[in-house]
Amino acid sequence: IIAWGTEDQKKRYPAKILSCEEIWCQGYSEPNAGSDLASLQTRAVRDGEHYVINGQKVWTSFAHVSDCMMLLARTGPSVPKHKGITYFLLDMKLPGVTVKPLRQITGEAEFNEVFFDNVRVHESQVLGGVNNGWAVGLTTLMYERLTLGFGLQMRLRIALDSLIDLAKRMEKSGRVLTRDPVMRQKLAQLWIDTECLKYTGARAITKLLRGEMPGPEASTGKMAWVDTHQRLQELAMEIEGPYSQLWKGSEWAVEGGVWPQSFLRSRANSIEGGTTEIQKNIIAERLLGLPKD
Repeated sequence: IIAWGTEDQKKRYPAKILSCEEIWCQGYSEPNAGSDLASLQTRAVRDGEHYVINGQKVWTSFAHVSDCMMLLARTGPSVPKHKGITYFLLDMKLPGVTVKPLRQITGEAEFNEVFFDNVRVHESQVLGGVNNGWAVGLTTLMYERLTLGFGLQMRLRIALDSLIDLAKRMEKSGRVLTRDPVMRQKLAQLWIDTECLKYTGARAITKLLRGEMPGPEASTGKMAWVDTHQRLQELAMEIEGPYSQLWKGSEWAVEGGVWPQSFLRSRANSIEGGTTEIQKNIIAERLLGLPKD
């Protein structure tokens, strides 16, 4: 919004987003438009000062608690697919918006399907201009990947500290795991990797402080975070051993069963926010200058 919004939009939204008065979700993926996002089919048809929106989004994080949505919809069906998309700032309380939860393997339902049935959105809620939504959407994705790759680094370090503490208390063959040189090496490597993420993230944030926008380098951070986080969760399962099969509610579950749950949740990291395969293509084409796939 700061990069693309009108003055009214800049006055209306960022303050409440920063104060968490408003929670926002991202209406991008559809049943037939995931990695090939530009194939999205949700339509927005002009009707006077409004656009009438019909379609469906899927895998929308926290839509069930969101006040507003950043929505991509097709406004130019007769032009090339990347050029016929518009970015809307949509009030989730508008008539015709229906949210249905998607239950995950963890038992939680943070993802949702969102349906739009003749939802009327005023033209003032267009962000960045009609049929310019692809450029605006890419800006959102770059910031998202920057957040996933570097903004979550502190949470990753907290998780690693908890894992090291767990390893100090778990035993194998009569000795605590932190006395096993192989385990010590695995934990040390995770510590090194989180340090690399921290300093790489600091460079990325410095770029933002200079007033520059995040670029394709955000994809490297996202990939590095995914790899480190998934290895951390896999190591947690190794440390817990047979106890890793115990779920929340079991009296024998280690630390209340939080690690098996976070392990299962981590498997989605390489899909959400742009798949690892997509990130590799971005790095190859936009950073390394290799031919397009």
